[in-house]
Amino acid sequence: MTFKQLKTPAELERFLNGSQACSYEVLSDKDERYKWVQKTLVQFHYMTLGKRYKGNVAHFLCRISGYSRPQIKRLIK
Repeated sequence: MTFKQLKTPAELERFLNGSQACSYEVLSDKDERYKWVQKTLVQFHYMTLGKRYKGNVAHFLCRISGYSRPQIKRLIK
């Protein structure tokens, strides 16, 4: 599975709750990571989501980007 296959917040939730092993590479360049976070927020229409799905998106961003939850919250604002 690639992250591009994740289209809806429900699919993202299933991915986070999944028990399958998944390998990914954290982007090393800070600017690339910022752009990826922004692209992901737009992809999932973050500002229109409910509280539950916003939390799932933030958790996904933390897990994949390597940033802490407070850092992700600052980037979202």
